Amino acid sequence: MVKYQFQVDDETWNAWKETVPRTKSLEQRLIELIEADTDGRVIEDDSKQKE
Repeated sequence: MVKYQFQVDDETWNAWKETVPRTKSLEQRLIELIEADTDGRVIEDDSKQKE
C-alpha cells in the first residue's frame, strides 16, 4: 500500500469535495479517479498545462 500526501489550494479542494456524493468517502473517490486515469478514461486538457 502506498500513502501519498499532497497540497492543493482550499478553493480547488472545496470545489472538488462538493462534487463527491455524500455516500462516498473522499478517499474512495480519489482511488476511483486514479483507476480511471490508469485505465485511460481521463481526457487531458493540454491547454490548462501551458502556463
